[in-house]
Amino acid sequence: MVMQLENTGLAVSWRCAQPGLWIASARGEAAGIVTERWTEGFEVTCATGRALGTFPRLDEAKAALERAVAMDRARAAMR
Repeated sequence: MVMQLENTGLAVSWRCAQPGLWIASARGEAAGIVTERWTEGFEVTCATGRALGTFPRLDEAKAALERAVAMDRARAAMR
């Protein structure tokens, strides 16, 4: 499944590596992971290891990582 972010032209693709673990990539590079924490929700970590938080639903966790990827790309473009 590939999700397109509005106004960024950045496609983030997701794959479920094993039950409870989703891996994101963007432009062929690692973008981060979402890990299910059975009693807490879905924990998000970006490719650099920065924790982005824990979210109650998988779609919210994925959206948080996609926003972080878009922000990182925008910052890189401004340099």
